[in-house]
Amino acid sequence: MIQDVLGLPVELAAPFDFSFLARYGTPFCVFDQQQSGNIAFGMQSAQWGKLFVKFAGAPTVNARIAPAPAAEALCLAMSAYQALYAHPALVKLLGCGTVAGGYAAVFRWAEGVSLYPGMRFSPAERYTHPASPLYQLSHQPLIVRLRMLDNVFDFHRYALSKGFMAVDFYDGSLLADFSTGRVTVCDIDLYRRMPCRNDRGRMPGSARFLSPEEYELGAPLDGLTLQYTMGALAFAFLADHGSREAGAWMAAAPLYAVAARACAEDRAERYPSYDAFLSVWRETVGKITVY
Repeated sequence: MIQDVLGLPVELAAPFDFSFLARYGTPFCVFDQQQSGNIAFGMQSAQWGKLFVKFAGAPTVNARIAPAPAAEALCLAMSAYQALYAHPALVKLLGCGTVAGGYAAVFRWAEGVSLYPGMRFSPAERYTHPASPLYQLSHQPLIVRLRMLDNVFDFHRYALSKGFMAVDFYDGSLLADFSTGRVTVCDIDLYRRMPCRNDRGRMPGSARFLSPEEYELGAPLDGLTLQYTMGALAFAFLADHGSREAGAWMAAAPLYAVAARACAEDRAERYPSYDAFLSVWRETVGKITVY
């Protein structure tokens, strides 16, 4: 069904009272197709400017989880946003709490497009259609892509230092503003406090970014796991169609060697720690010609 929410058409599984949104201004966009059970609104406020309001507790159309546990999950996610607030790459949480029988989190609006193209583009179009964010990313100067990568790598170094492990990280967790070259980490809802282990068998996330241990029940999830995920991100940013073949790599060969080692299937063949990986990556970037 389509419901009018403060003048904006929203698709829902059943009617829901969103009148509480009026305190945040006027909605100008909605994200109502998520499987997480969350629904999110871009809000224009005369007092606070642009806001991003994420809410769990409404009957969304594609949810794989009921409203009540979705609200509980969103509430639990707030500890990561609060603990990691200081890093400049993370979207800024402004407030959160129970409302309208559910739970809402209010963020400062971050400009940019999600680097996950979703269903709008076929796999063949994701790197070839001019409107696809992955096509736009692949046509950014190398120095811009390397700077974006370094910001994401550094955020995860900071997360580890604060005791948080990335779970369900993929390119859709990032917003890229191609006009400024800025990247924002926008979704850390499932990040976990360490130490942690694989308790699912197949952990949440995109297969392109999941390490072997994220398919192995009981396996440790740690800095070596994170290193694999960030190596996979390097291929998404720097290789043709995200391929891990050497011939598809679009940057200097020494950087390929670093990314390939980070993505080794055998944990023992990766760098001995996430910090070691990041140190070698940065040292190698410093030695190449960037254009």
